[in-house]
Formats: sequence, C-alpha cells, structure tokens
Amino acid sequence: MRKALQTGRFWRETLMVCAVLFLAGCESDTASYLISSKEHCLTLVRDKPYPWSREWQLALVTSRMPDCMRRHKLNPVPIDGSAFKLDLFRAYEGGYILRQGMNYYVTETGKCQLQQFKAPPAELGEALGAFEVKEKKLRFVAASAASPALIFAPPAAVVPQPQTLAPSPSAKQ
Repeated sequence: MRKALQTGRFWRETLMVCAVLFLAGCESDTASYLISSKEHCLTLVRDKPYPWSREWQLALVTSRMPDCMRRHKLNPVPIDGSAFKLDLFRAYEGGYILRQGMNYYVTETGKCQLQQFKAPPAELGEALGAFEVKEKKLRFVAASAASPALIFAPPAAVVPQPQTLAPSPSAKQ
C-alpha cells in the first residue's frame, strides 16, 4: 500500500513539473496609450500562446469606460526577433490610425470599433508615437517634438469618418 501511495505521489509531482514547463514558454505583454485617463485609452496586447508559437498574437483593446471596452485582433507578427513597431496617429477627434508595416487600421473610441484599410490612407494625421519592444518589453514611445505634425502615406483612400466604421468581426465585448 505504501509503495502505491509513493507511486501516485511521483506521478502527481511529475505531472505538475510538466505543466509548469509547458506553461513557461507562454508569454503576454501589454502597453497603453492614455488618451485622457486609464479609462479612456488604447492598449496593445501581445501574446505568445504556446511555447512552440512562431508568432505573437496581437490585439488592440479600445476602451472608453464606462461606455465601452472592446478587444480587436490585429495581424500577428513573427517572434524571430525582428524589430516590431506599431505606429499611432490621431486622424480626427476620437479617431486613430495604426500602421503595422503595410497594414493600416482605424479605430474610434466613441464606439470602440476597429476597421482595417484595404489600401493605405492618403493622410495619417498627427503622429502620437509607436508601440515598440524596448528591453524585451512592449512599450508605448511618444513621438518626439521634432517629428512632423502631419505624416502622409501613399495616396489611395481618405480617412473614414466615425459613421462609416463597421464593428470588427473578431470583436469581443
């Protein structure tokens, strides 16, 4: 009987060690741009769901509490150690454009919506800064005072106004 109890203990301890090792490869990180307070902000969430994941899963949380808070999926980025940057621009009051490489998104804090552009917008707006990885941590780095007030993208589309935004299909409330 005693040997059976010791064997059961061995397997429980082995299972717990395996679970800890399995979860050790999972990572999550966040950074926020505060619009007016912690209740009105844009937060970027970066997740590595499994130890064998080759991509960071990205999500933007648009919040204007107590009215809304919504998480929107963005395109994933490789974990290979290449530089990561998600630029943030103020397009109009309550409207923000995000540039992730060749992907452009517009989000509105009035209704907590996000929409991906099919083509780069003609005007991005005022450069606010960028979400970047600094010292292995996700951070929001504000734009310097020397940066130009307006930054232009290749001509293609006009920034949509708030009433043209549709809810993101991946949105969770």
